[in-house]
Amino acid sequence: MNTAPFGRTRHSDRPSAMRRAILGGAALATLTFSSRRVWAKETTFTIMTVGGSWGNAIRKIIAEPFAARHGLTLAFDNRPNAQQLAVLQASRGNPTIDTIELGGPRLGQATAMGLIAKIDPTIVKNHARVFPGLRNDYWAARAIGPWALAYNTEVFKKEEVAEKGWDLMLDPRAKGRVAVPNFGWLGETWLHSINQPMGGTYQNLDPAFTFARKVVKDNGGLIMISNDQGMKLFGTGEIVIAPFWSGRTLELQRKGVPLGLAYPKGWSPYGFGFSVVDQGANATLAQQFVDAALSDEAQLTFARQFSYVPTLQDLKVPDDMPDSKISPALFDIAANLDYSEVAKYSDKNLERWNMEVVS
Repeated sequence: MNTAPFGRTRHSDRPSAMRRAILGGAALATLTFSSRRVWAKETTFTIMTVGGSWGNAIRKIIAEPFAARHGLTLAFDNRPNAQQLAVLQASRGNPTIDTIELGGPRLGQATAMGLIAKIDPTIVKNHARVFPGLRNDYWAARAIGPWALAYNTEVFKKEEVAEKGWDLMLDPRAKGRVAVPNFGWLGETWLHSINQPMGGTYQNLDPAFTFARKVVKDNGGLIMISNDQGMKLFGTGEIVIAPFWSGRTLELQRKGVPLGLAYPKGWSPYGFGFSVVDQGANATLAQQFVDAALSDEAQLTFARQFSYVPTLQDLKVPDDMPDSKISPALFDIAANLDYSEVAKYSDKNLERWNMEVVS
């Protein structure tokens, strides 16, 4: 990664003080102009997202084409979701990040803490094209990643998964071969999602915590910390059932892994997209980047690669991408989360997670 200050200028070619004293005014003016041209060519645009295969896709599909169009030097701050907001808080007022990919509880937290700026609709034209339920003044989802229940078809039958749903994670056949997502990854969203049909509320996650504790403590559940780890665990057969992304499940199916996908009550239509970091050095470029990330081409390319669902109301998904289409009836049993409410209880629930589930 470039070690120069993000979004700042570098003047490594400036003459020394003695040389400046010798040079005439015309020569100095020429050098100053040259230095400004170097500055323009060396604008560094910094993107924060997770790493791994997801981060690489963002680089190839969105970031590199955008940088080429605008003559930018790219820098990436790739780190787990749980660490990202802490970095933005630490650099508040003088951030080193221009844009961050957000979704779920982190979006609610970032908005509440004033870490992200409002979308400028005069620049981000694609914002208005996104389905209303998948955008707000600070953000818009460029895709929906259904977070549902993946299972090994050699262990469980489709009919019993449809009947028992999440409860199958407590089945003895899954003992030691089941996983739950870590709280700082997708665990918080999953807890709130399954909590709704279990009768809980934002203030009361007792039903979901009781269930997660049983999966981990009584049925030998693993703590899954990332997409790539989940892919590996399912691919090797180390786990046979877990909440997981629809697109990644389908990707494993295409590789010959015997997996099915079910949508129990409380599955999550999780959306993710980029936001502009507040007071960033390249604010206008960040707005333009958000617009590029929401474009037809970017959405369709991501959908084709990961089998997720685009979010533009007027975008026609090609018929050869059936996995990127969702039945409207499934949304009747999906979780409908207000992440601003979720964020209010994040600290308390993280403490509970560490004490009741992980320890």
